[in-house]
Amino acid sequence: MEALFKDILSINGVHSIVLLSGEGRVVYDSEAGKKQGASQRYTNWRKLLEAIHDAREADFVFENGRIYLRRSDRGYLLVSMHPFASIAMVKLNCDIVLPKLNSSKDSK
Repeated sequence: MEALFKDILSINGVHSIVLLSGEGRVVYDSEAGKKQGASQRYTNWRKLLEAIHDAREADFVFENGRIYLRRSDRGYLLVSMHPFASIAMVKLNCDIVLPKLNSSKDSK
């Protein structure tokens, strides 16, 4: 799955990618294995998913970072980035990756 997200991760300012199931369970974390306890970071995503409910996409901008969330057939894709990273490039790459991600689900 890492190869699928390499273009997004190569965008200047992108920190990590997390793929969540529709229930909020972490399916993929680009930081898992890189840092001690990285999988512990994402423990309560279900509440966020309940809050956004049926939104197709959301962009959360904070003082020191930004999270872009995109819904797909397979769940939710979250991209963590610097606040000034190119959101247009992130969205474009997500548009390219999500059909591949959904088709990989169908082939399993």
